[in-house]
Amino acid sequence: MGELMGGHKKGKHKDKKHKKSKGSTGKDTDRAYDDGACQVTKERVRAHFLDGNTGPWAKNLAAEEAKNAQPAGAAAAAGNGSSESGLPTRRGPDYSVPSSIDLVADPVLHALSTRRSISKVDPETPNDADLLELIRSISSVADHKGLRPWRFLIIRGDDRHRLGEALDEAGGVRRKPGEVNQKPLRAELLLALVASPTKHEKVPEWEQHATAAGAGHLLELALWQAGWGVMWRSGTLANSEPVRRLHRLKDSELLMGWFYIGAVPERYRQRLATSTRPLPSPEQFLDTL
Repeated sequence: MGELMGGHKKGKHKDKKHKKSKGSTGKDTDRAYDDGACQVTKERVRAHFLDGNTGPWAKNLAAEEAKNAQPAGAAAAAGNGSSESGLPTRRGPDYSVPSSIDLVADPVLHALSTRRSISKVDPETPNDADLLELIRSISSVADHKGLRPWRFLIIRGDDRHRLGEALDEAGGVRRKPGEVNQKPLRAELLLALVASPTKHEKVPEWEQHATAAGAGHLLELALWQAGWGVMWRSGTLANSEPVRRLHRLKDSELLMGWFYIGAVPERYRQRLATSTRPLPSPEQFLDTL
């Protein structure tokens, strides 16, 4: 992950430096106050998230709630469902025990059933800190012997032009001066997924490729649940020599495509809110021996 944090543009969410207060105690009281407020905001977001609201929507609800917040004592006295700390009580599912299957009420099942590939995303992207948290979450993918046979490469800025040039070289495309391959420019952020198997007597290569693909799909779901649009693209040139060279792949590695990531355009959100596209019948995927 050494390359993950270096030299890339950050997203909107930047850490702010706080000046120390000059009180008689000499303690950093301003920072303590701000950190506490930040923690309260995070807990509010989490409470809304557990109610089934995905990332940006949960953040908007938390912001509105903070703006109109009552003092903790008044909120408790009013009996409005808040805890003594003034935070909303958790009303999301309790994952410590089995529960009924409800695609609408359960936020995880809801994300699974409503996920869509967004072919055209807006420019805003997750920052590197957000990417680290998302990748941390998907490390729970089923992984025989815990080999972790996958990794991601960040592609931003001019690196997208380098990818376009490699694709042109692989496809034998010659462009006029000033023309560039527009395909890698369809999003501000691309993540390349690399299957990186290791030799193991009990875990064949195909199984490690399956694990890498599982990590990729979990990343899609994690991005979707966090409110980001994503499109997983590949193509016949993905493992051509110029493209493999650009991604510095070992002979044993396989490039499994790129995730094009960005904000979900408002027109897509409106369509998703009213979408009636049915899920396929599950019987076609289920059989017995």
